[in-house]
Amino acid sequence: MISISLKSKDEAYNNPFGIPRSWDWPNFKNALSQYHFFVYLENSTIYTAGTIVITLMAGSMLAYCLSRMQWKFSALALFYVSLGLIVPIEVVLIPLFQLLKLLHLKDSYLGLILPYSGFSIASCVLMLYAFLRSLPKELEEAACMDGANVYQTFFRIIFPIIMPALVTQCVLLFMRIWNEFPLAFIIASRDHFRPLTVGLLNFFVSVGVSDWGLIGASMLLSSLPTIIVYMVGNEKIEDALTAGAILK
Repeated sequence: MISISLKSKDEAYNNPFGIPRSWDWPNFKNALSQYHFFVYLENSTIYTAGTIVITLMAGSMLAYCLSRMQWKFSALALFYVSLGLIVPIEVVLIPLFQLLKLLHLKDSYLGLILPYSGFSIASCVLMLYAFLRSLPKELEEAACMDGANVYQTFFRIIFPIIMPALVTQCVLLFMRIWNEFPLAFIIASRDHFRPLTVGLLNFFVSVGVSDWGLIGASMLLSSLPTIIVYMVGNEKIEDALTAGAILK
């Protein structure tokens, strides 16, 4: 992708896999001017940040409720949450589209942030559930003796302790939401609300397959945030793969 982005239109056809003979830097300038990159970048940032905030707050509190509190239907609630892992977005696209249209949320930021958060909570809760079950019960007992209520206990004691797990979830959510395409393609039909993935498809359609250097530059610009986040948080992603091993 980097090699193609630095090639001219003719060289991309004649020398597709070789090293560029002359670096064609104007491809990036042309991609930025024709691709509406910063508009799509802002939209993807809003969708990703909003989903991360809602998912981590709601998911962490629900995981705390399921793992640390004793109540009658906790096991049933945990089973219900785990069902969210086996329901793909594609299955509910039509009813979700109708619901968002009925609520006048289509072509809006909340129209994507809320479904993204709903589909992300299951994995977040199960991962944090496993993490919270490993903490000693004496934390809540000490907080109760000091006069802290359940909210003070969670936000002042538990929340800082589970921060490593929250950072891991933050990286995973970023990778998932930033690269999501089917739901964004259906819900965000107006160009003003399109994220980078949908904007990239529209750019390909407008450019065609005649200028691969320009296409490579736009692909590299769109992938750069994901590459940076993965390079910074790859150890967190590896830790997340084994987080569910202690789930009981």
